[in-house]
Amino acid sequence: MADLTPAQIDARLKQLHGQLEAAAELSDLHEQAAQLADVSGDHRFHITHAWVFALVAGDDARIALLEARLRALGGL
Repeated sequence: MADLTPAQIDARLKQLHGQLEAAAELSDLHEQAAQLADVSGDHRFHITHAWVFALVAGDDARIALLEARLRALGGL
């Protein structure tokens, strides 16, 4: 993951919105956003989105890691 500022992450998420071929990058961006968020609803929101885009991308390793994180946060 590249170190992006919150504004850069937001801009890139908006740029890629609706582009399912960019699912892997969208998953990565949401993980980065989650790291910047505290352990609040925003954190779980971004982890959930990272998981969904990992599912779309077919990234089994990332799916498993994100599912474990979501379970630890009380999700899934």
